[in-house]
Amino acid sequence: MAFQIPVVACPAEIRDVADDFKDIVGPHYPAFVAALCGGVFGVSGQSAVSRFFGFSPSVSGMGRFYDEEGLAPRLNRRHRRRLLRLMEKLQEDPGRYTWAIDDTLIPHWGKTIWGTYAWHDHGTKGTIYGHKLLVLGLVDRRRKLLIPVYWEILHREIEGHEDQHEKGWEVALRLLREATAFGFPKLLVVADSWFAGEEFFEGLRASELPFVVEIKSNRKVMGQHRSDNKDVRIDQYFAKKPRQKIDYRGKKKWAAERSLYFKDSTRKFKVAAVANEKDLDQECFAFYVSDRLTWSAQKLWAAARDRWAIEVQFRDLKQIFTLGESAVRSRQSVETTISVSVIALTAVRLEQIASTGRNENQHVRPIPAGNIVREYQLRSLVESVSKLASHRSIPAVETLKRRLTPENLHQKPTEVRRSGASRDGWPQTRKSV
Repeated sequence: MAFQIPVVACPAEIRDVADDFKDIVGPHYPAFVAALCGGVFGVSGQSAVSRFFGFSPSVSGMGRFYDEEGLAPRLNRRHRRRLLRLMEKLQEDPGRYTWAIDDTLIPHWGKTIWGTYAWHDHGTKGTIYGHKLLVLGLVDRRRKLLIPVYWEILHREIEGHEDQHEKGWEVALRLLREATAFGFPKLLVVADSWFAGEEFFEGLRASELPFVVEIKSNRKVMGQHRSDNKDVRIDQYFAKKPRQKIDYRGKKKWAAERSLYFKDSTRKFKVAAVANEKDLDQECFAFYVSDRLTWSAQKLWAAARDRWAIEVQFRDLKQIFTLGESAVRSRQSVETTISVSVIALTAVRLEQIASTGRNENQHVRPIPAGNIVREYQLRSLVESVSKLASHRSIPAVETLKRRLTPENLHQKPTEVRRSGASRDGWPQTRKSV
């Protein structure tokens, strides 16, 4: 937990976001404000939120909020409407944005938690037990930021539960169709090699969505004509192809490009092979495929580089916004905690975009999310200290005094006054014998 001091003042920016959901959460509004502050301040767990946030309801009140039936879908719909309303440039300048798709593993060790399975971790080559979260987000290519729009917990294929299982690429296509039906424009789709497959490509084509997807070096290609019938690996095909210099935002690489047929494919794809050096002895480190046959290797590589914003999003969600750290078990609670973390991240992302919105220099990078969060924390700390030092009776301060007793620090915080409290309500320290 990153923020373990008493907080009696919710930052105005966070409360403004919460107000947009007030009619959705109804009587759970105080719990939603507290949960949103917990997400931004890095405080996870219902007990911790109730203990340190004086404006938070009790632990039981927080639990009722997370367990509210059907709350997560309502929060998610409002979140998407807010994005359509707030991101006017999405319609004015669609070329500035792309869709990015990826998934991430969220470790959990309780096997009774809804939606958890044993997953293979492609990074460590080991097994992780927990959730696999798939996210579809909007990348602001000018500011290198991603805002999550759709998300879903993936299910494993288990005998007897086949109706729950969809492959990752199937879920991605479904979410893209839902986004179009919701009113989002048809934007370029970027994804990593785990989504690269004929079924995914055909699904994107059917939805009239252009794409740039990374592919693995062992994919087989037939050549520039189906009659070539070469059937060679893509890294071998480009091994001796001459390269040209490409540049994107000051990053220089070397690339070769061809329009090729893949094995078992009925259509041509534009393929770019990217290397660090012009020397052909230096192997290509990445290969990208697209349905845009007229695009250059530089354009494909630029779109693929911008996909990295989704990896930054996963890092921020886990390190700053407490994704997956709340100890909840039911489906409603699991989905609501994810929604709250994503809404908290989006509040900071929109602040990052707004902070650079007046500067048309596309190379100006936004303020880091961590800096904005620390600014919120500092302002909240100053206001909280002022109120805690005040002799006026403030409800949030009185709540903290009742909760911050020695008995409450290692168990569920309650608001019942303890006999060990001092006259001013603060807990007394024990005298040494």
